[in-house]
Amino acid sequence: MNILYYLKKRGLKRTCQVIWRYKIDFVIQRLFAVIFKNQNLQNIIIIESHNDFDSNGGAFYNYLIKNKYNDRYKIVWLIRNKKPEALPQNVECYGIYKPSLKKDYYLSNAKYILTCQDALGIVRDGQKAYYLTHGAMALKNTKGNISVSDSMTYILAPSEYLKSIQADLLSIPYPNDKQIILGYPCHDVLYNLESGDLSKLTDYTFNKVVLWMPTFRKSKIDNRIDSSIEYTMGIPIVSDIEEYKKLNNILNSLDILLIIKIHPMQDLEQIKIYSDTNIIVIDGNKVKELDIDNYKLMVDADAMISDYSSSGTDFLHTGRPIAYTLDDINEYKLGFIVENPKDFMPGMKIYCFENLINFFVSLNNGEDEYYTQRKSVLNKMFTFHDGNSSSRLAEHLGL
Repeated sequence: MNILYYLKKRGLKRTCQVIWRYKIDFVIQRLFAVIFKNQNLQNIIIIESHNDFDSNGGAFYNYLIKNKYNDRYKIVWLIRNKKPEALPQNVECYGIYKPSLKKDYYLSNAKYILTCQDALGIVRDGQKAYYLTHGAMALKNTKGNISVSDSMTYILAPSEYLKSIQADLLSIPYPNDKQIILGYPCHDVLYNLESGDLSKLTDYTFNKVVLWMPTFRKSKIDNRIDSSIEYTMGIPIVSDIEEYKKLNNILNSLDILLIIKIHPMQDLEQIKIYSDTNIIVIDGNKVKELDIDNYKLMVDADAMISDYSSSGTDFLHTGRPIAYTLDDINEYKLGFIVENPKDFMPGMKIYCFENLINFFVSLNNGEDEYYTQRKSVLNKMFTFHDGNSSSRLAEHLGL
């Protein structure tokens, strides 16, 4: 790692964290691995996720707790944010970027290491390391953004069709014996819950609820800009405050609630929208404050507006309508994982404000011309869609 370049790009605090995590911490863990090499691995499960207790790691953790696996296994979370005030028995938390000899001890002696963001491999022989990923694969090309350790034992893949594409994105050889198809634990929520987190946002009842989850175009961390189009309101399609007010008025006339969830990586200085009578805007801070889960919001949504992000492919599991904002598809810098991304967007295509309004009107009228296409894309992208992915993962682990 070029320290000076990273320091300039990410700042002193983040640079010190990364130096500890990937240099000093690494050395301590390997030292512990040597010290304890003749000691049997312990019934310890290490879990790390995108934003703590979320995505696949969080969903699998909930499954473990629900089925009382913490009676037999110590579960150790590596977290980025504040430690929860209360934890179930036999569950501990340690800062992923903070010094802790106890954390390093657990990492060096755990039977299982499960990660969603920092794709850690094994520390010593005999361990099993699983890269669970965030969830569904996005249509945008993220190659080079995630580095998977060479010592990773297994990687969750969505389907045979997407295996080679996933391998290319992760820059690993294909074919290989690492990619396994078990389904994604985070999708279990979409099959097993009758109600989700909507009640954390509103007490009102609406005719329809639509969840809009735009991917970020400008990152808050390193000023990465993925689209050459400047969004004056910070979101696609809506060009100014007058259109935004008009949108709220139309939603009000249709009795539709629109929840706009800002991507956690999005630079919030770009966001000019606000909550109104029929629009609720939530960012990463609000998500943490209210303990909101993406998938539990999807449970309560009658439809979704997506673009190139994984949220759109996640939502396929609900069987409900999806629309796709494509006003910057030709200006989107990352490119796509397939040659014809629109073939994997089974829903109304939104290029302008009028298209956006038409989607809400169509939804209000109960129209759903893309139902069959959604089913076809779901079957192609995902082998499993039954709500039992966590149990398959537990069985594969040998718990």
